[in-house]
Amino acid sequence: MRNILAIGRREFFAYFGSPVAYIAIAVFLVLLGVTFFFKIPFLLPKEDFFEAKEATLRPLFEWMVFLFTIFLPAISMRLLAEERKMGTLEILLTMPVTETEVVVGKLLGAIGFLAIATGLTLAYPLMVGLLGDPDIGPLAGGYFGVLLVGSSYLAVGLLASSWTRSQIVAFIAAIVICAVFTFIDRLPEALGLHSMEAFNMMSFNHHFRSIARGVIDTRDMVFFFSVIVGSVVLASYSLEARKWR
Repeated sequence: MRNILAIGRREFFAYFGSPVAYIAIAVFLVLLGVTFFFKIPFLLPKEDFFEAKEATLRPLFEWMVFLFTIFLPAISMRLLAEERKMGTLEILLTMPVTETEVVVGKLLGAIGFLAIATGLTLAYPLMVGLLGDPDIGPLAGGYFGVLLVGSSYLAVGLLASSWTRSQIVAFIAAIVICAVFTFIDRLPEALGLHSMEAFNMMSFNHHFRSIARGVIDTRDMVFFFSVIVGSVVLASYSLEARKWR
């Protein structure tokens, strides 16, 4: 556990050791604010927040999940790919740490970054609270669901980063995987078919919507934790396979 926490701490402070993290968070907050409060017909038709006259935060969480499909792969693409490219991964693994400890530690550091970025969005519910009276249950469920989805995206991004030395390749692979499994439940509708339960069960969006309503279902929890654990295990195997190449 000590090794995991040390690696996680190192990774967390590495993010904030450069201006990139601050720029990324600022861009994320601005985009989230614009998409939440204002109508963008060409992207996602919806009422302007001030015209709707309803103190609901559901669109905020939906937009967070949508932006996370791009934002979090960009954050996680460097986790292992950069180490491999710079040759520091070999040095790290010569220390008394296992591949799993490296993977889990780096994931925890990235989740810490996610928690900071997500925490800063609390400014928007506070603004909505001045205009209305949003329900606390869906608010808490929405943030809990966002953290689960975000952690899953980071785990997938970490897995993609373990496959290559190129951060761009890891970024694109993570975006494709996250986007496919986020919106796969909408595929039947796009094809003019009825909803398919198999696609719903694989969809990040489907499981997130249940939690965002304030309903904590064991199946949703198992789904997200399975994605996270599965990605960690596969990333650990990917690092271990390097020894045999």
